[in-house]
Amino acid sequence: MFESVPFDQGAWLNPPPVCRVQDAAMEIETAEQTDFWRRTHYGFERASGHALLFDVPARFVVEQPFTGRFQSRYEQAGLLLWEDETRWIKAGVEFADGRPNLAVVVTDGHSDWSMAPADAETEDWTIRLTATDSATILHARGRGAWQILRVTDFVARGARVGPMACSPLSAGLAVRFSPLRVGPVPEDPLYIGG
Repeated sequence: MFESVPFDQGAWLNPPPVCRVQDAAMEIETAEQTDFWRRTHYGFERASGHALLFDVPARFVVEQPFTGRFQSRYEQAGLLLWEDETRWIKAGVEFADGRPNLAVVVTDGHSDWSMAPADAETEDWTIRLTATDSATILHARGRGAWQILRVTDFVARGARVGPMACSPLSAGLAVRFSPLRVGPVPEDPLYIGG
């Protein structure tokens, strides 16, 4: 069902200062003052986060496995769906309120932010994003079953997608990404097993 995409088929949006590809994995370290955010609450606009983006079909499912230890405020990594600086979604693990959280930001002119506590003992995560004709659906999986994070009416239009990481306040978050996996939208994209 899923097909892995080689890292060399992607193009960087803000390449990180450190990037190594070895044994079918990509390890990066973040620069400081890197983030994706647009206007809401804070007033500022940021599109400086690191993301390796790949072309995808109009409707698709992607899964991004990654490993990281999140310890500094707002450190984050996971998956970015990117159209332009005004329309994008990021989902993954973010350190906030003194702990790692599963976080989603949906941006369509302005950003919003939702979080749910993540298992602090888990370092291996997979984020799943499903783009349908009427919605974008986000799931996460750590050591257990898939968890629904968000169903949004954001409909992707010519988007690219791939692994992302940011360090808004301090540099040096180290994240290891496995290859992005791309597949077709299943019959029931909301309740997935396994």
